[in-house]
Amino acid sequence: MNDKDLNNFPSGDGPVPLEEGHGQVSGMDTQPSSSHNDDDNKPKEGLTFKWFNLVLGVALFLALSEGGGFFTDDWSFYIYLSIVVCIHELGHVSFGRLFGCHIKEMQVFFLPFVSYKPQQTPGGSSWRDITWSLGTLPLGGFTVFKSRETKEEGDVDGMDATHPAMDLEYAHSPYIEDKPAWQRLLISAAGVLFNFATFLIFYYVFQDIYFEYYDTFRMLAILSLLLALLNILPVYPLDGGAIVFALYEIVTGEKPSTAFTNVCAWIGFIFIILYFLVFPDWLGGIIHYVLDLFY
Repeated sequence: MNDKDLNNFPSGDGPVPLEEGHGQVSGMDTQPSSSHNDDDNKPKEGLTFKWFNLVLGVALFLALSEGGGFFTDDWSFYIYLSIVVCIHELGHVSFGRLFGCHIKEMQVFFLPFVSYKPQQTPGGSSWRDITWSLGTLPLGGFTVFKSRETKEEGDVDGMDATHPAMDLEYAHSPYIEDKPAWQRLLISAAGVLFNFATFLIFYYVFQDIYFEYYDTFRMLAILSLLLALLNILPVYPLDGGAIVFALYEIVTGEKPSTAFTNVCAWIGFIFIILYFLVFPDWLGGIIHYVLDLFY
């Protein structure tokens, strides 16, 4: 998911999320033609509300819930789901920060209606430079990394690949595409790893400890496992597809072409739509199988 700007694309499906791929996010990356409009087009610091997205998201949610098919009417489920998706995205953010990537936004759910942008720091290299957004449609989330295609004024460039100091300079580059394949592999896999860790901790570590809220932790554990299993599918732009591309680069020493990854992204989106929207019974079978193992 590194050919553009986005580490994680849809992390969702029916009620249980998918996750991720790499594509390009619009909106945050707008480059105004005049300096007069720069401040108007950049996301404002502090809380921002998008009432149109809220109304549209609620309308779509109600439409997809018609007849009780696509979304569940158990509202507590969406609280659990938001926590699990947040953990997943924090995995990508944490590993991205570990390797020096600059991160523009982390979003939980789609059609964001509220965002918080902290006061920015010089250089854009702090956790405080990340915009945190919450959407209305519980279909997953994504993390947006800065890339060369969407760099802003003041961003630091990496060194040209032919330069003898390339490794040192690329280590300090803020752009995800400048990072070595093994780092991008770990960034892509981090969400799944965080979800597996959540499952192991909440289910196995806590199973012998009785307390009032154990059922809550068990639900979080099972949702984490489901999210990890769905995202590990080797379909781009899910995490599994991005991992396959990174492994290909590690083995061959060459990145897949942009045209090839774009074709894979379109094929992946079609697969996601067919598998999770047109044929939701397939997904339901996976969910019920996993639930039967733990209930």
